[in-house]
Amino acid sequence: MEKIRIYWKKIKDVLKYRLWNLKGWVKDHKKAVILGAAVFAALLGLVFGFLLRTYHHYEVVDSMERKSDTSANYYFRKDGVVCYSKDGVSFTNNKGEIVWDQVFGMAAPKMSTCGDYMAIGDVGANSVYIFNGAGNQGEITLEKPLQDLRVSRQGVVAVILSDDAANQINLYDKQGNVLVSVKATIGTTGYPLTLALSEDASRLVVSYAMFNDGKISTQLVFYNFSNMESSSEPAATYTCDQLIPKVEFVNGQTVLACAEDGFRIYRFRETVAEQMNQTFETELKSIFMTDKHIGVVMKNTQEAPEGKTVDKYIVRAYNFSGGKAGSFTFDFDYKSVSASDNEIIFYNDRECEVYSYRGHKKFQYAFEHNIESILPGEKTGEYILLDAQNMQTIRVK
Repeated sequence: MEKIRIYWKKIKDVLKYRLWNLKGWVKDHKKAVILGAAVFAALLGLVFGFLLRTYHHYEVVDSMERKSDTSANYYFRKDGVVCYSKDGVSFTNNKGEIVWDQVFGMAAPKMSTCGDYMAIGDVGANSVYIFNGAGNQGEITLEKPLQDLRVSRQGVVAVILSDDAANQINLYDKQGNVLVSVKATIGTTGYPLTLALSEDASRLVVSYAMFNDGKISTQLVFYNFSNMESSSEPAATYTCDQLIPKVEFVNGQTVLACAEDGFRIYRFRETVAEQMNQTFETELKSIFMTDKHIGVVMKNTQEAPEGKTVDKYIVRAYNFSGGKAGSFTFDFDYKSVSASDNEIIFYNDRECEVYSYRGHKKFQYAFEHNIESILPGEKTGEYILLDAQNMQTIRVK
């Protein structure tokens, strides 16, 4: 103990000596210290000012005229843009060159994408086309009308087929061969609302609507095809007392299920476990999802202090592991929302506002003409702007 006290006294003496020297140096170089502190503060202010500024102007980086039907839909890939409508589908690369196009006639085309593959089916009819970056990879003629579809990374397609007596969920390869078939009857499983397919097509989740004693509920049924030949026995079943109209695989083993009052996250390996069940008392206005986040927008019910106002909406975003990614309020009357892993875009017919997940307003603009949608671009500060005449890539400035 005596040695420890001696060592500790030496350390304190050294620290006192160093501090005395530092005070002396600061006193002798007072002007230099003040100038250095001022420069550092100014630089820090410039950095924060740059990072936290709100942009109010933009420049057009690229523009393409929408010669096709203005009701056409667009899917933006890293190597180009896919445009599909009732009349067909085409793929244009980043140089503006049409790589391939396919003519067809569909009353209600719906697309699903995964990796390089895309599947387009005609809801209510019997045809599904499979594409990748090289073009048409197959066409499937269904035995019953299509209700919903998903595609995997290797081109396997999962579909819900409608029938008055018994609905059916089938998995097809690109040649149209049935890999798996699951029967769905109203009295047992319920009515299939939607489905989710894993990237490797080894796992499937189906949301079934149930009607019992005048009450509506949902069965989430998990199917694992990785260790079987053609079995349709569920790996797990979860029940919810409301409809779940959207289910998605956000990665190979994580399933997101969106309900009217919140969302649920499941870990789907050999067995299934519920990781998160997030519900909200306030009615949700919007739900958005990226590769890393799930976010909700709801009305802000906080009472305003006397003589003050509060923002109309509140955003809460979460990681798929269950942690919070951000929370903030805003006061913009938006109609639609889109998002990337770094920012959230709110827009209506003429205006848009872009926020970071911490609530910093990064961009605000009122357009002179009507806009259809604003989507995240490939680069930071760039967005894809769609209106009736053009599809533009814009950069804030």
